[in-house]
Amino acid sequence: MKISIIVPTYNVKDYIDNCVKSLVSQTYENIEIILVNDGSTDNSGDLLDKWAERDERVKVFHKENGGTHSARNLGIEKSTGEYVMFIDPDDWFSLNAVECLAEEIKKTNSDVIKFNYVKEYGTHFENKTNNLLENKLYTGSEYQKILRMNLGLIGEELKYIQDFNFLASVCFGCYRKEIILQNELKFTDMKEIGTFSDGLFNLGFLLKASSFYFLDQPLYHYRKNNYASCTNTYRIGFYEKNNVLLDKIYKLIKPDKLGLDFEIAFNNRVAYSVLELCLNSAKNKKTTFKISTNELKKIIKSKPYSKAVKSFDVKFLPLKWKLYYALIKIEFVLGIYFATRLVLKMRRKG
Repeated sequence: MKISIIVPTYNVKDYIDNCVKSLVSQTYENIEIILVNDGSTDNSGDLLDKWAERDERVKVFHKENGGTHSARNLGIEKSTGEYVMFIDPDDWFSLNAVECLAEEIKKTNSDVIKFNYVKEYGTHFENKTNNLLENKLYTGSEYQKILRMNLGLIGEELKYIQDFNFLASVCFGCYRKEIILQNELKFTDMKEIGTFSDGLFNLGFLLKASSFYFLDQPLYHYRKNNYASCTNTYRIGFYEKNNVLLDKIYKLIKPDKLGLDFEIAFNNRVAYSVLELCLNSAKNKKTTFKISTNELKKIIKSKPYSKAVKSFDVKFLPLKWKLYYALIKIEFVLGIYFATRLVLKMRRKG
């Protein structure tokens, strides 16, 4: 069984060698490494070509800059494996990662396998633990729960709100390519939706798949000290783009057709996105206090966010998040301003 690994690459000359080295050194040899140079302006493209000269399993494709979504879509198109995986170019895999996943695929024939990861901070690391999933195969009604959890967490699951988007990232998964091709699944441009391109892809995939396996092993190394990454930068127009995203999610999943749990999950996703919008506002270092607080006021007072937060059941949230959402519920803008900056500061410290 061949597994294709897709690496979208843009201006990562300081990291890409470490990434590709972890792929060519995998203990499972029947892999295909698709390196897509997305119009890099540094010498990343040259480094990719050198890897193709060293290892025949490496295939390099150069294209004009179009964003991570377009690079991944091209990678899928060019891949020949039965399963596909994705890795960001500043991260790396454990050397036995693909072997572990291939063994589980042979045992379970699962449509998708998800796994844990390691947070790498440069000076230290932290193994990510998952409190929501068991190490097992999910099918039938249990699979429906997995689909719903990809949409949003509900009830006691909110004790682990830090894992709200754990299932969203495609980098922690291995996907049956046949399902992707048959349903013409593609990644969406984040210039259109702001964030959650991975999550939309996942939701589209899971709607067409029927089995899910969770492997409770940290196989992916996620670099947290790259401050140039999109997760650490301010996104212009994020509020308007998030509205487009929520509309796309609702139309894709149709929670009102799938039952009350899905409707609650979607509401909770809208409420959770208020936190993401506030955090994005706090990342803008070029704005004034007045502009920033006006932006926060716009977020918490507008629909659908105001309505979602008011019906957001916070009783299972950890205390700090209960307090944070209490500030949002009473629309205390000054409190939200300082609390958001504190959250951002703590996240950067890891």
